[in-house]
Amino acid sequence: MRRNRPPRSRLQHLALVLAALGILLFGYYLGNRYQYGQLAQTAAIMLDTPLGVDTAGLPPPLAQRIDSSDYWVILLPGEPGPACDQLLDHYIEVFNRLAIAPRLQDKLHLALLNSSATAPTLGWKQIDWAETYAVDQQQMLRITGELGIAPIGTRWCRDVQATAAVIGPGAEARALLPMDKPARIAESLRLIIPTFDPTFDPALDPDA
Repeated sequence: MRRNRPPRSRLQHLALVLAALGILLFGYYLGNRYQYGQLAQTAAIMLDTPLGVDTAGLPPPLAQRIDSSDYWVILLPGEPGPACDQLLDHYIEVFNRLAIAPRLQDKLHLALLNSSATAPTLGWKQIDWAETYAVDQQQMLRITGELGIAPIGTRWCRDVQATAAVIGPGAEARALLPMDKPARIAESLRLIIPTFDPTFDPALDPDA
């Protein structure tokens, strides 16, 4: 015949369960505090709350990338000219610095917005993770205004200076990236993506 557990034993068992749960929650809290503390030290300007990006009117391939759950889009407004070409070279170095994290690399797409009638091709640079997209001036001002990106005087690129938006799955902007050293930008992306992307497992990139 099974004997009932004494009330005191049940209370002890419940106390142990609650203590274990408390330790787990406290560890999760400390982990989040540590991770967000790291983000505060990066080159990125983190947004307090995710900002939904309205993709209406954007070129369909770009809208599909932004709306997808598979990509993190680095949205960079620009125009034809050597300053933006230098900026692209700067981000090529950023991408190369992420070679130790190939799965994270695969999630990145650099979108260069161009307010000219036709966007120049990037084929001559043999880049498969970046593309230029032609938008009219009204769309350029709308999307950059929503994201809080302002031109530098009358230009979007000047002396390798520009601000990009980091847009995650579900068309949610998470951060702005002012110009910085490639190593600092790469480190920012290595922290932002695992923090906010539930589909990305940093353990799959053990060297990152």
